[in-house]
Amino acid sequence: MRRVVSGVGPAQRRVVRSRLAAVPLFAGLPATQLAELAAAARLLELGPRMQVNASGAPFDEVFVLCSGTVLRFRELDGAARKVVELVHIPQLLGCGEFFGAARHESGCETVSACELLVLEARVLRDLAGRSLALSGRILQAVAERLCEVEFDVAGRHASRTSAQRILDYLIELAGVSLALAGETTVELAATKKVLAARIGITPEAFSRSLRELVDKGVIVVDKRLIHIQHAALLDTGAGEQPQRLSFARRNKGARRDEAMSVGELVNLCGGLRLLVQRQAIEWALIAHGVAPVEMQARLRQSIAEFERSLAVLHDASLAPELGEALDDVGRVWADYRSALSATERAPVRAAKVLQRSEDFITAADFLNAVAGGFNASGSLYMVNIAGRNRMLSQRVAKFFLFEGFEGCPDRAQAQIAASCRAFEHNQRLLRENAGELPELVAQIEATSALWARFIASLDPEIRQPHRIGRVRAVLDEGERLLRYTNTVVKLFERLAR
Repeated sequence: MRRVVSGVGPAQRRVVRSRLAAVPLFAGLPATQLAELAAAARLLELGPRMQVNASGAPFDEVFVLCSGTVLRFRELDGAARKVVELVHIPQLLGCGEFFGAARHESGCETVSACELLVLEARVLRDLAGRSLALSGRILQAVAERLCEVEFDVAGRHASRTSAQRILDYLIELAGVSLALAGETTVELAATKKVLAARIGITPEAFSRSLRELVDKGVIVVDKRLIHIQHAALLDTGAGEQPQRLSFARRNKGARRDEAMSVGELVNLCGGLRLLVQRQAIEWALIAHGVAPVEMQARLRQSIAEFERSLAVLHDASLAPELGEALDDVGRVWADYRSALSATERAPVRAAKVLQRSEDFITAADFLNAVAGGFNASGSLYMVNIAGRNRMLSQRVAKFFLFEGFEGCPDRAQAQIAASCRAFEHNQRLLRENAGELPELVAQIEATSALWARFIASLDPEIRQPHRIGRVRAVLDEGERLLRYTNTVVKLFERLAR
């Protein structure tokens, strides 16, 4: 798609002028100067992967990004490219090149659908020479870009790990000052290969490091969406002034699983009961006909993740009593997985799936108790309590979905009420044991606020045109609540080391 919006008529000129005024470089300039620029500009709409300008082209025109994402690159020998920058914030593209070179030194193409302004270079140069305000802003923009380049170069030579570089980029993409708790969601507009080149690592290192960030609870990945978990960015337990979480450089021969802490063990065991609730939710959504293809894929992934976790536990050097508890979990899991995959009509076997998912909680609770020591206290005990709340948030969503199946409504309503009471009791325990760590206290409070929203979404009195609207509202709130509760678990896990 390539569409040029002419700037000749008054209406089109007003649109161009409003776009200019929304770009920080031009915002607040005198009306006469904005009008002069608008008269020499036109609006350009491009689809993904379309050329903005070619390398070596003369600077007859200059481009201003209004929305979308573009990639600036240098062409090397052959077909190779060196990424100069990914631009997603409204700005003058290649500002330094424009004022420092006669031709475009870099090429530029769109990554997503973009809206750009095309300005006559002569008019912009002339105005910059006459306007102290504009020339000062141009100088600032060039200086900020120089600082970014220096930071990138210095960062690589200061042994910043790939995970740290990715995290720096995601926080930059967020473009806001992150609060102490909660989350910020960003969207990756470019491919993994392009992002890796922008950060200065290989695509393989990008994937591994992204997985590391997920494992540490710093981010949650949902396709192209990345949910940055604010509280998990800080090094819990570092003292009165928490610092940004650091990532050790791993030796090539190091084993990833050689030193699992007790807190990590308890969290991993607790993750099994969470996954079972998630699988029941996915099964119920398939039975209700809600995004069945996507939910089938999610269910397969969830089962695979469960069995990977089970394999990690079996391969670990466990105490005999923990091994016996794990064997019991394996037997209950076999029955539950059989219920999930039975060939009889889905609604008919809903009661069996629901019962098997509840049977699993009993076995998994015992496994967690053994993993943490029956008399565990302090932060280690709180890992289990926080993990249980993580599971309860999904258990409530599970019973909400199973209300619609024969033989389930009465039991579902009673268990939703019981789960809510347990969750709220556990929240009080977590707050009492959070100490004075500000990010942990803030995350628990943010979770409590989100819990209230989640419970409100369950209210049958809420008017929805169709039940599917209510289901999606509950699921959306439940997904966010899951991310918040998981962050609380990770913070207590760090404290339990």
